[in-house]
Amino acid sequence: MVSIFKILFPLTVSILLSFAKTIRIRTVFVDPNDRWQVVEGWGTSLAWWANKIGGYPDDIRNHIADLVFDVNKGLGLNVIRYNIGGGDNPDHNHMRPGGAVPGFLPCEICSYNWTTDANQKWILFAAQKRGANIFEAVSFSPPYWMTYSNCSSGSKHGTIDNLNVQYYDTFADYLTNIVEWFNNNGLIFRTLAPFNEPSSNWWKANGSQEGCHFACSTINRIIKQVGIYLKDKGLSNQTSISAADEYSTDSEVNIIKCIDSDAKLYISQYNTHAYHGKKSKELFHLSQLDGKRLWMSEFGLQVSQDMSASINLSEQILNDMRNLKSAAWVYWQAVDEVAVNSWGLIGVNYSDTNILKNNLGFYGFAQYTKFIRPGYQIITSNDHDTLAACSPDNQTIVLVCTNKNNITEVWNLNVSIFNINSFKAFRTSNNNETLTNLTIIPNITDGILTYFNPAYSITTWIFSLAIPI
Repeated sequence: MVSIFKILFPLTVSILLSFAKTIRIRTVFVDPNDRWQVVEGWGTSLAWWANKIGGYPDDIRNHIADLVFDVNKGLGLNVIRYNIGGGDNPDHNHMRPGGAVPGFLPCEICSYNWTTDANQKWILFAAQKRGANIFEAVSFSPPYWMTYSNCSSGSKHGTIDNLNVQYYDTFADYLTNIVEWFNNNGLIFRTLAPFNEPSSNWWKANGSQEGCHFACSTINRIIKQVGIYLKDKGLSNQTSISAADEYSTDSEVNIIKCIDSDAKLYISQYNTHAYHGKKSKELFHLSQLDGKRLWMSEFGLQVSQDMSASINLSEQILNDMRNLKSAAWVYWQAVDEVAVNSWGLIGVNYSDTNILKNNLGFYGFAQYTKFIRPGYQIITSNDHDTLAACSPDNQTIVLVCTNKNNITEVWNLNVSIFNINSFKAFRTSNNNETLTNLTIIPNITDGILTYFNPAYSITTWIFSLAIPI
């Protein structure tokens, strides 16, 4: 026996040392007493996929609507950004597929055409039927005939305002008339966003999508004029202004600092895109100082055949929910054409309505959207790759845990503070797991749940509590 022990002991130590070198171990602590923002929801922009999908055969468009908006059949997105089309010059043909969103006022002497944009409107109301409850109207550009370039994709060089100064009032009237029409037809936009990445210099004539540069002085004037029209039309009790949907948190901070106090009276919400920037925390503090709701209103990335896009998506959500502390998080293109540079969580082919594929990003996003529901409150965790949330009734704790590394990790979830009745887990990974309900999960021992977290994976834990916290 002594000789066997002498052989086995060094061998065991060697195996453990080798294991320790290849396996990372981390411990996650959660503090339900340190509470952050209440989640309003998860969302998507309807530009531009709804302009195409809304015209699909009824069974297919309903199926796609279920996948995007129904929480039982799909993602359950409840925050919807509707694109108020400016409408491009009818002599032009340069927009990307779906990008030529029709405007409601095709020319200066025309009457409003309320039957236009039928495809996007179908998706909008389909979302409402499936439980979506927060709606925002967003303008990317004024109608082409209000612009200097006579084109709704931008000015000649992209660095100057494209909205003709003589149409400032007309543009404000246009936006608020559309909000009023939807209000009268059963759908209320809580916010109206008159700008989209307004300080960017890439909105040029004959581009692939609508866009318009606005100087800060112009932004101030438009906000005030839109606010006045909302009030005069009896809409201001239900619809207020959001601004400014800048490309980065840095640009958003700069714009907010140049918006004057009179204009800010009409603003209820700051919107930022999250493609770049290092000022998430500063932007959060600005929103708190000014008493404005804060959204991450646009982020998207190109799909991948493996988990890389899902991991990048998850890391962005973690950064925005933990540092920016946004109340809502909105994905750019929930649906897009299957292509090398596709943004879509769901891939389609606009030339063949039978082609439809849920990309891995769909399931990666679902790890958040299906379990951290509207009304849940983000709570503190010590781990930057974990998002923790508590249900409104304090009876459910959700942890979304992302392993962004290329090796399996051992995760110790310290849940000793909770009186847990039951728990379950779902995972998306490279191992043929797509929001898979894990049937073999470890027990909690001395308040610690220890599990192996596979490389490049997202695991969501749902704990039902016997005693509310």
